[in-house]
Amino acid sequence: MRVNRTSVDSLSARTWRGLPRSSGGRPSSRGLVVVLAAGAIVVVNGCGDSRSGGSDNDDASTGTFTVDTSHCPDEAGQPLDEGEPIKVGVSMALSGPLAAIGSANIEGLRAAFGAVNADGGIDGHEIELVIKDDAYDPARATANAQAFVGQEDVFVSLLQISEASITGSRPIYETACVPQLGTISQNRETSAPDEHPWTTVTIPPAIVEAEAAAEHIAETVPGAQVMEFRQQTTIGEDWAETFPGAAEERGLTLLEVQTVAPTEVNLDQHAARLTASGADAVVGEMQGPMCIAMLQSLAKAGFDGEVVLTSACNGAKQFMQPLGDAADGVAALFFQKDPSVPDADSDPGLEEYFEDMAEHQPNADPTITMALNGYEAGKLLVHNLRDAAGADDGLTRISLMEAAWNVTIERPAFLEPEQSMSGADDPYIINHVAVQSYDAASGGWSDSGVSFTYDGD
Repeated sequence: MRVNRTSVDSLSARTWRGLPRSSGGRPSSRGLVVVLAAGAIVVVNGCGDSRSGGSDNDDASTGTFTVDTSHCPDEAGQPLDEGEPIKVGVSMALSGPLAAIGSANIEGLRAAFGAVNADGGIDGHEIELVIKDDAYDPARATANAQAFVGQEDVFVSLLQISEASITGSRPIYETACVPQLGTISQNRETSAPDEHPWTTVTIPPAIVEAEAAAEHIAETVPGAQVMEFRQQTTIGEDWAETFPGAAEERGLTLLEVQTVAPTEVNLDQHAARLTASGADAVVGEMQGPMCIAMLQSLAKAGFDGEVVLTSACNGAKQFMQPLGDAADGVAALFFQKDPSVPDADSDPGLEEYFEDMAEHQPNADPTITMALNGYEAGKLLVHNLRDAAGADDGLTRISLMEAAWNVTIERPAFLEPEQSMSGADDPYIINHVAVQSYDAASGGWSDSGVSFTYDGD
């Protein structure tokens, strides 16, 4: 790693947003610490216990983040009746171009909840999934949310995807005081516990991935000319806000962005423009089947520069292995292990996942990354439910929301298994990503030595 990349001045200005400031306008030494270790940039906020201070919602007597419940209906604070199921509402794209992502997430959820129900549930309450298709359409997602808090009477919403759908349905959940947990968005505005304490996210913000991607390119091709393939979905919008600053801070030159429609299936023209531009690297800011289409077109165009994909495209079996040698050396961003690499089923951190999938979803493919994503979101909810059940008031929607914001958990399926969240001081349960490169010979990944950790505001 180049030493000058670790200086405070070299960090993207967007990394500074929201951090405590010194009188000169730069982050104060209390707010930002940069550490050079084993080829990785590590950025953390402050020192000591992340649960103390910094938020109007902090309870000084306990060091926990508390949720404003003054507007909540009475039922939000009432425990479930004995034996009553815990209804979990999931609005997910089960049709349209992202249906494969949604269906795999649901299979993982079913496995996680099936294992818990087989063991007696949460204090005698079985978990019941209430699933509705939104086809990645914000209007349908909003209608689903209205049904969830209405006739469906769900206890919690889980895994809402897309910034537009999350923010569109958020007021519905906030008014009813129904936790909107584990949303899938990389937009930093989504996780804002002081303003919107009834919503949490389950993946890192885009700035974490963007910083790691830019650093990787700067390390492998110093001064590179970089072209972005930006899908017109939430993920593309979030990267548009973060990657340019991260790249420019590292001396990379950005070429004209190639905008990709959500339903495009052939990117040959985009790839031809890439090779004609003389670009040294390309960043694929996309998800799902589009990742394969991009790699196919790059191979056809003979592009031999650096390729970096987001964490939405990091499954070896799903995205790399079908392309054979053409995928060799492609880099992707990771915060979670890949269940499709050779010997993944013998990884101790994935053992329980494979066992639960085999027992409770035997017809599903456990090597699909999105299935593991859904499973881990389900396991986190289970952990939060158990914490909430131990609260003084018992298992209520309010106790669940506060348990979610004040969680400490060991998650061995992740690269950084020790995770926590504590409201505005630490608003992300996952905030670490690493860059790994695909090795076609082994069918797996190798660590590039570049990672980035950002510890919220």
